[in-house]
Amino acid sequence: MLRKIYLLFATVLFSAVAFAQTGTLKGTVLDALSGEAVPFANVIIERNGTQTAGTTTDFDGKFTIKPIEPGTYTVKATFVGYQTYMMTGLIISANKITFQDLKMSSGIQQVQVDIHEYKKPLIDQDNITGETKTAEEIVAMPTRSVASVAATTAGIYQKDEGESLNVRGSRSDATDYYIDGIKVRGSLGVPQSAIEQITVMTGGLPAQYGDATAGIISITTKGPSNKFYGGAEMESSSLFDKYNKNIFGLNLSGPILKKRNEDGVKENSIIGYFFSGEFRMVDDTDPSAIGNWKIKDDVLADLKANPFRPAPDVSAGFLQNAEFVQMKDLEKVQARQNVAQKRISVSGKLDFKPANNTFLSLGGNYYYNTGHSYTRTYSLFNSNNNAQSISNTWRVFGKLTQKFGTQEADDEESASTIKNAFFTIQGDYTRNQYKTQDDSHNENIFDYGYVGKFKTYKENIYDRGTIYDTTAGHYISGNIHSGWTDTLYTFVAGNQNPDAAIYTDKYYEMFKDYGMTSYIDGYGMDGVIRTPLDLQGVGLSNGVRSLPIYSLWYPFGREYNYYGYSQYSQTTFKASGSADIKDHEFSFGIEYEQRSDASWGVSPV
Repeated sequence: MLRKIYLLFATVLFSAVAFAQTGTLKGTVLDALSGEAVPFANVIIERNGTQTAGTTTDFDGKFTIKPIEPGTYTVKATFVGYQTYMMTGLIISANKITFQDLKMSSGIQQVQVDIHEYKKPLIDQDNITGETKTAEEIVAMPTRSVASVAATTAGIYQKDEGESLNVRGSRSDATDYYIDGIKVRGSLGVPQSAIEQITVMTGGLPAQYGDATAGIISITTKGPSNKFYGGAEMESSSLFDKYNKNIFGLNLSGPILKKRNEDGVKENSIIGYFFSGEFRMVDDTDPSAIGNWKIKDDVLADLKANPFRPAPDVSAGFLQNAEFVQMKDLEKVQARQNVAQKRISVSGKLDFKPANNTFLSLGGNYYYNTGHSYTRTYSLFNSNNNAQSISNTWRVFGKLTQKFGTQEADDEESASTIKNAFFTIQGDYTRNQYKTQDDSHNENIFDYGYVGKFKTYKENIYDRGTIYDTTAGHYISGNIHSGWTDTLYTFVAGNQNPDAAIYTDKYYEMFKDYGMTSYIDGYGMDGVIRTPLDLQGVGLSNGVRSLPIYSLWYPFGREYNYYGYSQYSQTTFKASGSADIKDHEFSFGIEYEQRSDASWGVSPV
């Protein structure tokens, strides 16, 4: 009676169309020799050595177990007079039904447990337009990118590794990603060692994905183990190339608290944990097959010491020495300069199972990436001024699942009309932050484009003339003040942009050495800079950047002219319930999602 009240409460409470990221196992227990059904056989599933769920077959030998967290399981079937049937490596995928019949051998034989290994079917009955990749398959692939793993599914196009996907010709932003039931905003940020499976759906999407117009890529992370284990990995290309790709990964899992059986022996875990982290550093994420050109270091040092030369007609001003660089002044390198990337990704999960039918999971992941973006016009002379991009994403979630009934049901429940009733409540929060900047200035926007301190000295100008003196009542003659003239324009270099300040410092020196004439004089006094016009756009003033070389390359000292910051957040709450009535499943739920987007940017030079 109490069980029926719980079911009624769950059915009334949840009444929309949102579902948890769980799977279902359906099948029939059969006699291996006769092919007849075996009624009232016990079927259980285990994961990482811990029993997670179970049921009893009905009169026709059929069974259904749900909800099941996606992952790899061991299935066991037992019945009096039959050998224990065990299948290892059974794959349960998110929001899918896995169909698997179990064929038990009758009689007492020397081998008491009949062990079989699960073979992944060529065609998935419940996902004919998609595919599920397991942790073992992912590790064996020559990529660590989730998108590239998903791209091995028919109907998905990817131009290059790591780039966005096109599912059945749709736009890349029409495909949604999920991690443990959380819709992804921002970077995925899941270490490879934390991935249990990746399920790809390219068509026939379930109702809970109502706003997806292309495909769904659902990632399930690993859960705690009933026994402690850990692993570490290191990968490096430094001995073989100049791209210096280095990866270090670590994962740990095990129980925190176990419950004891009647004999006082610790068995299944009540509280368990899983942790995985990955650090990645690479000098060039997109290397060229033919290499890249750059100015030689000694030539660049000479250009900084002598950025100008006088034009053939000195009165025409100065020319940039960078315009006279030859092929012998360049060198070819494998990796692009100043485009190194560093990335940290961490994932963790804490599971609580205080009772057989109650399950609570808390978890989250964090992703941080920083690096410099490639600017082709900067690559020859000015790669040290490539823009820096920083992104970090963190998300947390909590999920409570309550089942109704026992894991190993009795005959009465097996024959009942309503079975496999449960409800799930889940909440999650995600925040993404992005920043683009010149990393020598960060958010100090008034340092962008600042060369140094300029000061103008002025002198009074008087003209000879006559004015009427109203007090005296007559005209008087004398020197009349008519304005001011610039006599000197000085410069003190700042420390904010030392390479840019070189242009102005050297220009002042050469202006004096070559006795150039100030704009204000035309015929004036040699080598004295009196006005900003005398800089002629070659000696830089504040807010002026160095001129391009033949409109192809920017010389050293040209600062990056942008600072931008963006922050996005997402809060989601889901509640869902499900029950089987005879051969039909009824699922109900509600979902609430709130997003907040904010950004600002400025070109400070």
